Amino acid sequence: MADGWKYYNHAMIPTCAPHENVDMSSLMDRSIWKTDGGTPLFARWTSEFDCGYETVFWYCIKDEAFDIQKLKAKRRYEIVKGCRNFTCRQIEAKEYVSQITDILAAAAKEYPLKYRNEVNREEMHQQIPTWDKKFVIYGAFDLEGKLCGYAYLEKYKQYSEFRVLKVYPECEKKAINAALVACILEDYERKLQQGHYICDGARPMQHETNFQSYLEKYFGFRKAYCKLHIKYRFPIKYIVNILYVFRNLIKKHDNGKITHQISGLLKMEEIVRNQRHERHGR
Repeated sequence: MADGWKYYNHAMIPTCAPHENVDMSSLMDRSIWKTDGGTPLFARWTSEFDCGYETVFWYCIKDEAFDIQKLKAKRRYEIVKGCRNFTCRQIEAKEYVSQITDILAAAAKEYPLKYRNEVNREEMHQQIPTWDKKFVIYGAFDLEGKLCGYAYLEKYKQYSEFRVLKVYPECEKKAINAALVACILEDYERKLQQGHYICDGARPMQHETNFQSYLEKYFGFRKAYCKLHIKYRFPIKYIVNILYVFRNLIKKHDNGKITHQISGLLKMEEIVRNQRHERHGR
């Protein structure tokens, strides 16, 4: 693994926080492409975090304590409803291995086939107990004490990464998502007041989700605008240039895992090209 980078889904991405400067040395000397984790096709990183003006790429963050009184009545009601229907608290994953696996399997069935992954129960039963060493984990329990959803964050010195939130789909109408997020923000209130922030990740490229919009509307998350950068491994750049001409056609037929991944890459390429136009227009 290159210093300051990790392999993820055919890409090399920085291991530093979104607000930190990326170590570009391994990209400059090309050692970044030498990794045991897989075969990276490109490197992806960002710069100018929270630049203060609107761009086409962003991170979704929460950097202020949550105040429910600032919300519209309808949104306050949804959060209160969730907290009435579910009790949320920190849990140890090792104590709920089977329940977490059941929730994950039920949630996965709702995903589009183009990025749905089958849940390997045996594999999950081995992985879930290891979460306790890496993550802060929250569970949502219904009025009968059944675990109906979970979320976890990976905590770093200056920020926490909101990694996962999974629930039984039938519990969503009872506002289980709101209950979980409200619990997390209550626990993080003091940290948020002291300069810590929670990051729900960057602008979605692969998954079709409205979760970031939900966090913004109901919990005061905001977009921290930045610039996206991509460097391709030879000769991937030439292949991308050819495929880019047909990006709309590929997007139209985005119904399989491979075409979905290609479509996501072309979407990032389009963002990078649009940024060039932004610079020229400023």
